[in-house]
Amino acid sequence: MRHGRNGLVTDHPEAAARARAARGTWFLAGIYPALASAQNVVLRVPRAERFPAYAPAGSFEAYTALAETGRTVWVRYVGGDGPAVPELPQTMTVRVCDLGPGPDWVGVSVTTVTVPAFCPSCGGPRGADTIKPSRFQEDGDWYVVDGWRNPCGHLDMYAAVLREARAVTPPPPPFRSDASPVRGPYRDAVQALLEAAGSKRVHHAKQGAAVLREAGHTEAADLVDEQIKAQHGHLSAKQAAHYLAGLPFPTQQTTSREDVTA
Repeated sequence: MRHGRNGLVTDHPEAAARARAARGTWFLAGIYPALASAQNVVLRVPRAERFPAYAPAGSFEAYTALAETGRTVWVRYVGGDGPAVPELPQTMTVRVCDLGPGPDWVGVSVTTVTVPAFCPSCGGPRGADTIKPSRFQEDGDWYVVDGWRNPCGHLDMYAAVLREARAVTPPPPPFRSDASPVRGPYRDAVQALLEAAGSKRVHHAKQGAAVLREAGHTEAADLVDEQIKAQHGHLSAKQAAHYLAGLPFPTQQTTSREDVTA
């Protein structure tokens, strides 16, 4: 990580390179002291705006979460021609061992809790996809709890998970790159593309263009087809959505029919 101005710790080129080599895997790209700074980066990463390592636009996703060291920013590569990457889970429900409040392990039980699917130490994704049942014996009785492995390497102790689940004020949810409203002259078309890609109905931009035409966004569909040719066919539906989102309003007008609100 590189130490920059205002206490920022970042290494976006390294994070982007590692993410490209492991499509769909989240990597730590930066640590920021302020939420606003981290959110600004999260919004710029998918657009490759001021961060050329993440080009072309739409190739990466990002989120920021609260961690012990500040606001961490995580990125993953979603471009290329591979299958759709899984959605980022927000919570995970697990069975944990409850040893009771005393020091003598009196009243051992198993409690089911729901906690954020993000490591409280670094903000990275927890091992929600690695949850497996585990049996243990205590005083002649057998119990079944869940175990998991966090990709970041931080261990979740059952006592800490219980405290986290029972906290009066839960940690704020991560701020993701798709958390802000879509703007621009093709706002409705962008939203339609993102929804289609999110539902896994489409993956390639060619499929996305067909979805846009069915919805009446003919102009946006034509622009996507032109971008597909410019990228020699290597364009996903999400990349097409970010391409449309980055297009400016025409200079001769301030709005378009797709930006008019009731």
